[in-house]
Amino acid sequence: MSTTGQARFPALGVRSYRLFWIGGLATNTGRWITHIVSAYVIYRITGSAAWVGITGFANFIPMLLLNPVSGHLSDSRDRRRLLLVTNATAAGATLLMAVLWLAGMRSPWGWVVLFFARGCISGIQLPVWQAFVAECVPRELLRNAITLNSTQFNAARTLGPAIGGVLIGTAGPGWALVVAAGLFGPVLGCLAAIDPAALNRADSGETVGRGVNAVYTGYRDSIRYVLDSPGIRTAILTIALITTITIPLVQQVVVFAEEVFEVSPFWFGVLASAQGIGAVLVAPWVAGELSRVRPSRMQFYAVLGYAAGVAGLGLAPVFWVGFVALAFLGAVHLVSASNLNSVVQLQVDDEVRGRVMAIYLMGVLGTTPFANLLMGWLISVFGARPVVVSGAGLLLLVGLFLSGTGRLRHLDSA
Repeated sequence: MSTTGQARFPALGVRSYRLFWIGGLATNTGRWITHIVSAYVIYRITGSAAWVGITGFANFIPMLLLNPVSGHLSDSRDRRRLLLVTNATAAGATLLMAVLWLAGMRSPWGWVVLFFARGCISGIQLPVWQAFVAECVPRELLRNAITLNSTQFNAARTLGPAIGGVLIGTAGPGWALVVAAGLFGPVLGCLAAIDPAALNRADSGETVGRGVNAVYTGYRDSIRYVLDSPGIRTAILTIALITTITIPLVQQVVVFAEEVFEVSPFWFGVLASAQGIGAVLVAPWVAGELSRVRPSRMQFYAVLGYAAGVAGLGLAPVFWVGFVALAFLGAVHLVSASNLNSVVQLQVDDEVRGRVMAIYLMGVLGTTPFANLLMGWLISVFGARPVVVSGAGLLLLVGLFLSGTGRLRHLDSA
């Protein structure tokens, strides 16, 4: 790595984290291929934005239902082994989807069941993934590692939709899913190559009970912990308000591609990759100069940026204006996500890290299943543009509310 790269991204100098980052880039690229194939398949079968919303519900509701279990497992089990199991299972589920499409399954409800199954795997994996980042690096590199983790995810968001769009347009959705399943191989190899002795996990597993009662008792105690931690509580509230509006909008990009801009599957993939491109372009700035800005100030301007990006998409007269708006939205998302994730990870105690990260992800995704249903219905009734522009107005109100009530100041706690 160059001297400049070492200065901005020192976490990559740690072997365990470097392996995890490389494997995650490949695997998350596959996940994004699966994501756009899922939206494309259900829209092609039904021609309905409401069905796209149902797909989003099926993908995200398991994460809500399994949240207490995933946090408990993250704190009571070996996270590296859990990630090996969940990624291997996800690869098998993606391959099954490919086989069923190639075999001719076109039932929308059948696909919703498959998306629900994939969502169950993700519901277990996501809190473990987030907590494992903190195991891979010493504490002084944690903020940098979190920024890099967000950058990796958004780089995959760039590559996955673009690759997926090409594969859908040339080989079809089935073969795109085959490629996505194969991209789980690198993370399995990288996780296997990580030396467990080099990880930085506190030995808290012995203090976490086993059984159903322990799961829900621990989850209840973790909720109390969050409520007693103003900075963590504010971060979760902020991310919940933002994602309730923005994630369902992103789920409906296929509707913009098909109905508003009327482009081919390839250009749908390009449009879906715009957010990842914007995030990757701004990553060095986030890891460098922006890391010295107060979290409260950074978050206020990020929420206003979300509002501007969503409004730009809703008002875009042509494809490329929509692409730029989504790229800007991706840049803002990297700033916001890395900021809020860092606040939580730096303020939480190691022995409850997994459960608190599960609650944080509840904030990220908890309302998303229901918001997806509502967004799909609203777009099917009123059209994409009016609904998206209204979402921008709501985001502006969110920013003013958080700033006006003084809540954002809690993000600056040491």
